[in-house]
Amino acid sequence: MKVVNAITIVLALIVFGCQPKRQIKEEVTSKYPETFANALKAHGGLDTWNSMGRVEFDEITDKDTVNHLIDLKNRNERMEKESQYIVGYTSDSIYFHPDQSSFPGKDPRFYHNLRFYFFALPFVTADPGVNHEVLEPRTILDTECNRVKITFGNEVGFAPKDQYILWYGKKDNLLKMINFSVTYYNPEKAENYNAIVYSKWEEIAGLKVPTEMIGYKWENDSLGDERYRKYFGNISFSKDRPDPNVFMDLSGE
Repeated sequence: MKVVNAITIVLALIVFGCQPKRQIKEEVTSKYPETFANALKAHGGLDTWNSMGRVEFDEITDKDTVNHLIDLKNRNERMEKESQYIVGYTSDSIYFHPDQSSFPGKDPRFYHNLRFYFFALPFVTADPGVNHEVLEPRTILDTECNRVKITFGNEVGFAPKDQYILWYGKKDNLLKMINFSVTYYNPEKAENYNAIVYSKWEEIAGLKVPTEMIGYKWENDSLGDERYRKYFGNISFSKDRPDPNVFMDLSGE
């Protein structure tokens, strides 16, 4: 009887000891709509993304190349166009080299994480303060897609009125296209959408990331004329975070 009781106690401890872990796992996976959760998994998983401390990539067009370095824990960013400018963004400051006049954008703050956000979908839309609404499936570019609409809390980011619609292939759950609005300069344009098609993906460090995206006009609720093409190259992830000084000490001296 003592042996039986001991076995019973051990089994009970195992059973009850495992229950909280199962509850936590269910709570995490149920945090997002199923279609969005499936997309996160297809792109490598949120746990893998959250394990990374930094990402670096080149943004390439037919005119120029801009290097981006991002601290994935606080989203500090360093942008560099060789021999022209370096811009460093922290949570509360912007730094320039050689000076602000070297940067071509009319409002430098607008560009903080702008290209990174499009590169890092869908993971960045799993951030706190992001709202997910499942829309009816639709077909785009001959691919049947699930869709999730993204909106933001009032205090999230510099343009909380921005909206996104993420289109995921029903078969592979990979991101095919997004609609997006830009409200930084005008909050009334929350539903004035453009579109980006993600045409090529590569697996790096266990994460599926885009290597090509094509911008389109969005007219009459469908794709319009092509506006631009951008490529991402020299992509690297690391679990280590960047030295904080690289976002402020831009001269390299």
